[in-house]
Amino acid sequence: MPNEHYHTVAEVAEKLRRHPRTIRDWIVDGCKTERGHVRLEATKVGKSWLIHADWLALFEHRIRPVRRADLDLE
Repeated sequence: MPNEHYHTVAEVAEKLRRHPRTIRDWIVDGCKTERGHVRLEATKVGKSWLIHADWLALFEHRIRPVRRADLDLE
């Protein structure tokens, strides 16, 4: 069985240096990016949200700014 590691909202907030309310907003409403809104996938357990480590990694990848090729220096 693969390692199923979930993070709490507080853990994600600390990792991303954001307020827990911001993390909950990203779960419910999404995070505005250059490519549109990106939601942080999470599962609700009772009154709490849990975020799988893989979902967090994917979210972090999706919210990164778009690199522009015309800005690369040779």
